[in-house]
Amino acid sequence: MAPEGFLRVNFDPVLVRLLREVKYLQLLDHKVPEKAAILYKKVNIYRSQTGNLDIIVNMYNEILSTLLPVEKPLLQERIDKINKSLQPGADTLRWNSQGIDAFISTCMGIVKEVDDLVKKMKENVKKMHDLMIKWEKPLFERKNKPLFPEDLEQTHQSTIMPRLEDIKNHGKEIHKAIKDTADAIKPDKKSEKWVAYVDYCNGLVIEGITKGIQCSMSYLSDQISI
Repeated sequence: MAPEGFLRVNFDPVLVRLLREVKYLQLLDHKVPEKAAILYKKVNIYRSQTGNLDIIVNMYNEILSTLLPVEKPLLQERIDKINKSLQPGADTLRWNSQGIDAFISTCMGIVKEVDDLVKKMKENVKKMHDLMIKWEKPLFERKNKPLFPEDLEQTHQSTIMPRLEDIKNHGKEIHKAIKDTADAIKPDKKSEKWVAYVDYCNGLVIEGITKGIQCSMSYLSDQISI
């Protein structure tokens, strides 16, 4: 395991095949070599341990592969804690060592905590995207029939004001999403890494507003060109 690299469980595939063959030999009442029989007595322990380690490894690799450069600094101390907790598994522990179950339990708790935080961050950004997608339709759509100017003005006002109110409410929801991330991570809000993350979120909002404006302007252009 490299401290910042991806992980894998090093349970030898040859050993997996050996345990499987012992199982079938015993089912057929064939004599099994003593060493193989001793290993097979721990088959359920190995299965439980490898299963839990696979979960830990998958969560860890997912964390590293999905965190954006602007997100990772907010969780770096926690990632360092994960690496420290996992290090014995790479350096000293063996499959016949004492304390493997305690090691797995400790690592599972630490990795899951960070995995939950990453999911929270991603879910809140997705909420922001989902809200801003609703902005990507014209604020006002012209009906396919002539209207007197005063009627058009009245229709415009009755149509556009609810849309603007919706956008304001979406803005409040976006603010709540960012606050939810802050409440979960508990960063120093004056730190450069948190300011950088807020700037990133602001950039997403600016992009969403820009797309909304482009949509309305494109619609207006099409109407003028008719």
